[in-house]
Amino acid sequence: MCTYIIPNPVDLVLQDSVFTVGCLNCNKEDTIQNLTYGQNWEQNCQHCHTKLSIFVEATRFQFIQPESRNQTGAAAQYTRRYRDPAVQQGKPLPDKGACRHFKQSHRWLRFPCCGRAYPCDVCHDEDQDHLMELATRMICGYCAKEQPYSSGKPCVGCGGMMTRAAFSSHWEGGQGCRNKVKMSRNDRQKYTNTCKTVAKKKTKD
Repeated sequence: MCTYIIPNPVDLVLQDSVFTVGCLNCNKEDTIQNLTYGQNWEQNCQHCHTKLSIFVEATRFQFIQPESRNQTGAAAQYTRRYRDPAVQQGKPLPDKGACRHFKQSHRWLRFPCCGRAYPCDVCHDEDQDHLMELATRMICGYCAKEQPYSSGKPCVGCGGMMTRAAFSSHWEGGQGCRNKVKMSRNDRQKYTNTCKTVAKKKTKD
């Protein structure tokens, strides 16, 4: 009996990868490193010196079904099922991008310091030992669309809100309606005007 150990990909870190690119002018290949999501990479071809330009917006994983050989030596289809990769455009991220630190945040942040994606800065610091740099890109937790970082704006792919709007018990989430029942007793606005004298003319119909 054969045992297959197939890793489940989570993310592709461009800064830790080496890529082979082909020049369209001379048809020769060369290797490049230190690519970054959302940034244009430019360099001259090492053979014909033609200017090369590469832009990586996002990556997508595609599962290739493995094959095993039976007793006769012929290839037999391996029917075991595997989970989908964590980052697969069009499908939600694990837990829709939320983590134990921010349960209402549905996105992953890509940090330029290491090129890796984490649900939040705390998750980054727990896994890495270097100084964090502010994220410049993010991945939607609903559709895994990678895009430039923005705060409070919907996803450019599916239109979903990746962060919950700020909520205030005083202004009911910005709707302009004060609910004094939900306000804290320590809030000085809770009892404002409760003992104010009202003129009789205003109480008449």
